[in-house]
Amino acid sequence: MKQHQREALFDLILISSYVDSHISLIEEELMQSAFIAEGWESELPKELYLENALARAREASESDDDMAAFVEDRASVFTDRNSQLEAYGVLKNILERDGIGTGEPEFLALFKQSLPNIR
Repeated sequence: MKQHQREALFDLILISSYVDSHISLIEEELMQSAFIAEGWESELPKELYLENALARAREASESDDDMAAFVEDRASVFTDRNSQLEAYGVLKNILERDGIGTGEPEFLALFKQSLPNIR
């Protein structure tokens, strides 16, 4: 996965936590595992990126239209089938591990709909 795709995936993981307003310990551990597994290849420290990404996710989560635009924008960087499958799989795994909550199926459907090679 390329760095801009990692960043988009991290943005999606972070905004997904606003969907059900609940982060379980399992979900938090899976987020941390994803952040470690995907690596980081930027001069900007990951911690600083994540702080800024949290602010963007919080702002985008304030309305359905903003959330949809945010998801579609981040999904657009996954241009091939393999990267789309990987991103969808990581996000789905994180959300499913603590039990699908209110809004999560719609969020996953929105993300999947934004990935033309896996519909």
